[in-house]
Amino acid sequence: MSKGALMACAAGVRVLAEAALDWVYPRHCYDCGRPIYEPGRSVLCRDCARLLQETRLDGHVCSVCGMPLPAAPGDGALCLTCMAEERYFDRARSFFSYAGPVAPVIRSFKFRGEFFLGPRLLEHALRRGWMPPQLEPPAAIVPVPLHRRRRRERGYNQAALLGRVLARHFRCPLIDRALKRTRHTSRQTGLSRTRRLDNVRGAFAITRPRAVRKMNLLVVDDVMTTGATVDECCKVLKRADAATVQALTLARAMR
Repeated sequence: MSKGALMACAAGVRVLAEAALDWVYPRHCYDCGRPIYEPGRSVLCRDCARLLQETRLDGHVCSVCGMPLPAAPGDGALCLTCMAEERYFDRARSFFSYAGPVAPVIRSFKFRGEFFLGPRLLEHALRRGWMPPQLEPPAAIVPVPLHRRRRRERGYNQAALLGRVLARHFRCPLIDRALKRTRHTSRQTGLSRTRRLDNVRGAFAITRPRAVRKMNLLVVDDVMTTGATVDECCKVLKRADAATVQALTLARAMR
């Protein structure tokens, strides 16, 4: 038997073994908790997966930050925040609203050590062509960095895990250490917009200026609320002479 045939046979056996294991020890939906008996790497049952599509942010959004707008705007329409404040990212977008089945998946991904959940949810979206509107293909991906103390606590950088999936999708490099956190910041959850801005101001520094110079970059994180974190990262990259900097998150919290 040829090497290719052996590999195909082994892959088939692995799929069958995984399917059998799923029936004996079924996975459970991360939203409703019901068992998932369908073969594959799903994190949501069929019903919750259908609800997932309702949380997509693919409608009318602010042309800069991606915040949903209440009515069909003209080209270049802005939300009130982007009218009033300077933004350093050229464009920010998110796949989903931080609601419905998305929220429990991301909480488990970010805070409960289930590092595989975010990439699986992102792969699910990409397989279905659910890319947010108006994003330009980047030349490189830059994940938002964690401070070394928080990375030790969590065991991984969730933004880097998402960045790897997007780097494969766009067929571009992941510059994992283009930025670093220069100080340990408080969690942004629960802070007001002003405190969020103060919390991350000056918290990032460039570490690989040559790798980002004149590049069209995509900054990646898990959740965007006010945009303070990704905007601070984009500011540092712009000052390092990046050509353009977009931001992309898995979800957007509606403030």
